Amino acid sequence: MFLQTVSVFLAILALASSHVINSDEQLPIFEASDSTNITEANIACTIDIHTQTGTPQPVYIRPGTNQFFHPANRNGQIQMTANEAMEMWCSGTWASPSSAPNLITATCVSGQTFQYNGINFNFNDFRCSGWPAWTARRTTTGCFNGGILVDFGFQVTTRWLHVYTVCHDLALETNWFTQYRLTPISDANQRNVVRPSWSQAGFFTANNVDTLYTRLTQRATIATILGDQAAADRWIEETSEVFLARGHMAAMTDFILATEQRSTFHFLNVAPQWQTFNNGDWVAVEMSTRSFAADRGLTLDVYTGTWGNGQLWNTAGSWRNIFLDWPAQRIPMPMIYYKILIHQETLSGVVLIGVNNPHLTLTDIQTRGYIVCPDVSNQINYISWTRTNLRRGYSYACEVHEFTRVVSHIPAINNIRYRLLT
Repeated sequence: MFLQTVSVFLAILALASSHVINSDEQLPIFEASDSTNITEANIACTIDIHTQTGTPQPVYIRPGTNQFFHPANRNGQIQMTANEAMEMWCSGTWASPSSAPNLITATCVSGQTFQYNGINFNFNDFRCSGWPAWTARRTTTGCFNGGILVDFGFQVTTRWLHVYTVCHDLALETNWFTQYRLTPISDANQRNVVRPSWSQAGFFTANNVDTLYTRLTQRATIATILGDQAAADRWIEETSEVFLARGHMAAMTDFILATEQRSTFHFLNVAPQWQTFNNGDWVAVEMSTRSFAADRGLTLDVYTGTWGNGQLWNTAGSWRNIFLDWPAQRIPMPMIYYKILIHQETLSGVVLIGVNNPHLTLTDIQTRGYIVCPDVSNQINYISWTRTNLRRGYSYACEVHEFTRVVSHIPAINNIRYRLLT
């Protein structure tokens, strides 16, 4: 884990359920692991986060810390001793208990019964009037290609609850990588979370990015780039999964609580990703890596990013770089998505890579720069992917040091020779 130093408060920009601020605090890039001394014998309260939480739920916090109150196990159970406290925070008002301050402390009584202000409540009675607002903190810390780091989390009074960090390029309006942490309980994530609208708060000021992602706009943009409407109609289909989706980089379901998951819906955390790939091998990578961390009991530093400018071609055979924002040449379609897993305790790691274009042939992939490092996927048995399925996203794996010879986005790992994480 490393620290990034960030600077002075400049502005507050609000939109929907999120806003952007600058900060003068030192922020941990990765959240510390949850820890507790609870034993089975002294458990008094057990809360199943899948079935026993209120909606909209508050942010659950370990008292006096900047840590979320996560479940104790991969089954999604929060376990507490009698009289143990949990802080809960709503950025607005409370639906229940009514008239409570933004930040309250409730204590475990037994089962799902908690006490607040001398009154007993069922745990799922604790509900905000609206979903807590997450924050995107623009920093002055630089990253790849003149980009800046932006931290996502929750500002709870004077405390910052960190979720993930993005390296964003303000000029190209592309997102190079995100960084966060997977733990042995990451696959306890809450299911069926209500998805918010996508936010561009504080960024992409020249465009309505949502509009750029519609099929109609994509087809028109690509037709202009290629000078060929027929080719654009072929590449962006009307009723299938063959279109450019808002592809999460830090996966929504890599985070445990609904409040954390909702913070991933900012356009700083996406890139144009073909939906056949997004819903194909890339979701398999996301699910498999969570299970891998849980099955092995590992805490993994994760970097998920994009590389290269993907191309399409017109009926004359001319290849062109594709952008969603044209002619400004911003928001490029990436060639590949990557997910780097680092296990610091054993200095081991792996890079999982997917080709972001279902229209390519295998020859295109092999000859046009999509294979950026030697493939070692035959040594990786914990990813449930269909690697060579072109429509679902041709995929492969590399050793970290081989990958960073070509993709040098992340200085923290560029000069370390990790052994392969198998």
